[in-house]
Amino acid sequence: MLDSEGLCPDCWSKIRWISEPKCRICGQPFITEMESVDSVCAQCASKKLYFDKAVSVFVYDDFSKKIILKFKHSDATYLAKMLTQWMFRIATLEIESSDLIIPVPIHFTKRLKRKYNQSELLALKISDISNVKYEPRILKKIKQTSPQEGLSGNQRRKNVIGSFGINKKYKHLLENKRILLIDDVFTTGSTVNECAKVLKKQSAKEIIVLTIARVIV
Repeated sequence: MLDSEGLCPDCWSKIRWISEPKCRICGQPFITEMESVDSVCAQCASKKLYFDKAVSVFVYDDFSKKIILKFKHSDATYLAKMLTQWMFRIATLEIESSDLIIPVPIHFTKRLKRKYNQSELLALKISDISNVKYEPRILKKIKQTSPQEGLSGNQRRKNVIGSFGINKKYKHLLENKRILLIDDVFTTGSTVNECAKVLKKQSAKEIIVLTIARVIV
């Protein structure tokens, strides 16, 4: 299915790419063509959101889950090249108009276990492609949390409250800046929204979230 070059033709055809029409804020695809490109989904309309827009490459389903898990947990770091090429193709405008690229951080205990942060790998390669500055030192995970997998939307939101912080030494870099926040999967948006909340409190102007995959709700 996967090799150092990418996907085989059969696997390529199984990817469910995300396209219009979709929510202009979170990127949730709409079921019908009736919605306008300026439409906002019911979830975004009912939530307090701190990020301004989220873009994802493909739908997180049984097939794409294999790609994500291989990259995330099986030391298949070579996949970062292929994935970031897709991310750049889908979100060229959002990437090139950003001032800083920041990865969603993981707690140091998780890093010791996994040995790498997949979001950092993606963010660094996107920076290399675009020449937008990569800055992993600003945002940090200050509280170890339970895994988000298996939690309800409300449980996910509560689980990450207060779990991210800012490195005060570099907070001046955020002032009036357009931030591209990188993660692997957008599920309910709780994690990236909490990150965006912290960044906005330090005078970041705009937060654009870019992920490889998105769970459809």
